[in-house]
Amino acid sequence: MKSRLKLKDGEELKRISSRTKGFMEETDIIEYHIVNSAGEVVGTVTHTDHTAVRGFKRTQTVEQKDLAGNTIVSDSW
Repeated sequence: MKSRLKLKDGEELKRISSRTKGFMEETDIIEYHIVNSAGEVVGTVTHTDHTAVRGFKRTQTVEQKDLAGNTIVSDSW
């Protein structure tokens, strides 16, 4: 997942929350802050991992946003 993001030198991910959703909790949602080398939050990342109940097909998505809410990366695989 990290290889799909556009991080600048010195930036790293800091996990802030995780939750599940769906009637069988088939979707995991993990949220991160992007923190620069000075420790300031410069953006957010949401990683979603869904496993279909029928067929057990797995789909992952990642969305990276800056502090203004502009989408930097939106990818699924």
